[in-house]
Amino acid sequence: MGWGVLNAAMLLGLAGVAIPLVIHLLNRRNDPVVDWAAMQFLEFSPREQRRLNLAEILLMLSRMALLALVALALARPFWTPRAASASSSGANPSEGSATRRDVVLILDESDAMARQSGGSTPRARAIAWSRAFVKRLRAGDSVAVLAARDRVQPLVDPPSFDLELADQALANAPPARGSGDLASALGEAFRILERTGNPARDVVILSDGRRTPWKPGERARWSLLRDLRARMPVPPRIWAASFEGPGGPDESAPDGSVGPLELSRSVLTPGLPVEVTAAIANAGPGPMTRPVELVIDGKVVPGSSRVVGPIPAGSKTPVSFRAEFDRAGSHLIAVRLAPDSDPLTVDDEAARPVTVASALPVLLVDGEPGLEPLSGEADFLRAALAPTGDPSPLVLASTVEARDLQPQMFQARRVVVLANPDRIGPEQAAALGAFVESGGGLLIAPGDRIDADAFNERLARDGKGWLPARIGPLRGNFEARSAVAHPDPRTFDGPTLGPLGRGDAPALGEADLFAYRVLEPAPGAIVSARLDTGDPWLVERPFGKGRVALLAGPIDAEGGTLPVSPDFVPWAHELIAHLAAGLENPNGIRPGEPLTFELDPAPNVETLTLTTPSGNQVRLPVKPSGNSARVRTTETGEPGIYRLDLPEPPGGSLYAAVAGDDRNNDPSPLEPPEAEALARGWPLSFETDPARMADRLLAVDRARRSEVWHALILGALAALCVEVWLTRQMARRQPGS
Repeated sequence: MGWGVLNAAMLLGLAGVAIPLVIHLLNRRNDPVVDWAAMQFLEFSPREQRRLNLAEILLMLSRMALLALVALALARPFWTPRAASASSSGANPSEGSATRRDVVLILDESDAMARQSGGSTPRARAIAWSRAFVKRLRAGDSVAVLAARDRVQPLVDPPSFDLELADQALANAPPARGSGDLASALGEAFRILERTGNPARDVVILSDGRRTPWKPGERARWSLLRDLRARMPVPPRIWAASFEGPGGPDESAPDGSVGPLELSRSVLTPGLPVEVTAAIANAGPGPMTRPVELVIDGKVVPGSSRVVGPIPAGSKTPVSFRAEFDRAGSHLIAVRLAPDSDPLTVDDEAARPVTVASALPVLLVDGEPGLEPLSGEADFLRAALAPTGDPSPLVLASTVEARDLQPQMFQARRVVVLANPDRIGPEQAAALGAFVESGGGLLIAPGDRIDADAFNERLARDGKGWLPARIGPLRGNFEARSAVAHPDPRTFDGPTLGPLGRGDAPALGEADLFAYRVLEPAPGAIVSARLDTGDPWLVERPFGKGRVALLAGPIDAEGGTLPVSPDFVPWAHELIAHLAAGLENPNGIRPGEPLTFELDPAPNVETLTLTTPSGNQVRLPVKPSGNSARVRTTETGEPGIYRLDLPEPPGGSLYAAVAGDDRNNDPSPLEPPEAEALARGWPLSFETDPARMADRLLAVDRARRSEVWHALILGALAALCVEVWLTRQMARRQPGS
């Protein structure tokens, strides 16, 4: 049998036992005695004096016992049986032990767990350890297994007493993918253990030692977890081990990765090229030179392969491709590194689903229609977007005069262009605001006709409206037809204007502006381009799910030579496509959010096949709604690309993305001070040697340890009762009482 205390510092309280003794000795000091006549009637008899002395000693001893028992109770002494003590020396804990336990295993399932190191992967070592640990458990023990991903995935839940079932779940665990969230998994483990019944309970966290899945900076979450554990009926112990290889990552090859894809436009149309850019990173240990290629719909684009590098360790370099689509519909663009001896292959490819529209519906509101061709405010823009005679225009443009504009005309439009209208009525302004807020795009090109005060009062409202800038005075003279400003390509910013500002002499920089309005950007607005005078030329501002853009001048021949610039047509297409994209998240939904595919027309089938990022195939029901239909799933805990296969004809696929956590690519380890901060205030043990963790976990068992502080508290209460009784007895025996 072994003895011990949990709070050894409280044993210092035993020094207080001496206080009653010191007081007793001080009261026994010899004082001068003065006899007087009546003293003989107050003196105790020798027998009564002995009784009084004995009562004083008992009172002193009871007070000393009271203090000693309280100090010992605070120190929390315990005893362990011989069987438990033997297990700590390496014996099988199942021998001679009748205590049962509930265990929750948390497996970090982030991408980095698949990194080759030490001839294996941290995930393979963690699973091997877990299976060996489960086999050491005894009958009556239960096991639950959780996969810590972006959203916690239970592999065994509720806890099972069938240890072979837990072993099979670990052996058949799906591949690691996405990011790990150990804090969420720990909260789920507490929820599971609240329903179990065994006296011993443990949570074991198996990771690769990186800081990302721990999220040590989220102190509020960890504080909440400590509170949750403290309120549990039987608070569990928490163990954590790192399974990084003994030699660290393999040094046979550098670790390359492809960053998120960026497109020059979010809305694509057939035949219109798009620029695809990605960052190729090298995490080391040495320089990297590797081929990279563009993949569309699972097929490598011919002639796209190129070699990048050498990229130094810890650096990255951008790579760009030019893609073009010949048909409308859903497509998947990917940039990937050619296969190589990469220690982590899961990040060698980045993909992004795109939708190629047959034609963008755009409404052009002409503030001053012309009597001759190309004399109206919107004529040049219409010709650039939808040339006459084009059988398959990229933009489906329709024109309406400003005086005939009705709110219902905004329906089924992606972009509305206000070309120098004089004013906008209250009903039209409200409809435009609702149109943009729901995801539409709006372009305003003011000229000589516009009532700036009415626009500012109704749409800007001192920065509180949705107009991106206050429309100021007019600079220049349209009738003089002399240049007062030019667009400054050096200030072109963003995916729309940025590519058009490159080169030695960008064509847009040569365009003359005969006059323009001075714009005063509102709070939160973005100046995408300026004039060579320093004044803003194009100002943007998000509103709701849409976007509003304001030009400083008109887009007709009266305002300058912009419509005849060689870059006017690509600029117009890029700007309209940019506004049509709204503020949609290009990376997709978050893990766990419902994923819906809209089907128009509705297919003549009852179910369709959905392929998850890990390759699993799920049959989902098709729910018709009139001539269209939808397919919906809530099983989106795995980040990556989801593909819905469509029936023949026409066949093809629909793609959707579930966004992961970009921080998952951070290879930095959990620093010792961070681990110490996480372990502070509760029994979270970071084990440096996973091989010894099972022995320690099974040996140190609180359930087999019997604490005796309850009995000590009862003894202290008994000593207090004795002290009170002796005090009353002595008071009654005092002379004169």
